[in-house]
Amino acid sequence: MSITIIAACSRGTVYSEFRHLPLNGWPADSVLTYKVNITDTVAHYDLVLNVRHGQNYPYQNIWFFVENGLSGQTDTLEYYLADQRGRWLGNGYGDRHDMPCLMLRNAQFPHAGTYIFKVRHGMRDEILLGIGEMGLTVEKQ
Repeated sequence: MSITIIAACSRGTVYSEFRHLPLNGWPADSVLTYKVNITDTVAHYDLVLNVRHGQNYPYQNIWFFVENGLSGQTDTLEYYLADQRGRWLGNGYGDRHDMPCLMLRNAQFPHAGTYIFKVRHGMRDEILLGIGEMGLTVEKQ
């Protein structure tokens, strides 16, 4: 199940979609696909991966392999979800924490059309526990 929001919100959001992950974990071979339609090729955009995780996430950091629809390359990205004392970063309440992770800043799309971004976790676990949802947001600057 996914939720797609395409709107012109106050922060300039042109795309936002979250993918729900299985309660029993995110398999290493499971790829999340996001299709971003761009019409304005003059504007600059920030692309943000949004990680929603629970208290049961076992690590301080997370690695992703992102097939970048803009460059055509696969990027390896690392983000910290907790500080050195184990306190969760980002926003949270109860068992749910949201951590926005800047993927690209000030990006410009060379032509109008649909750009496809593919995300999978790059952790050593075959089944990664504790990640509830993954999202991609594209904001016009």
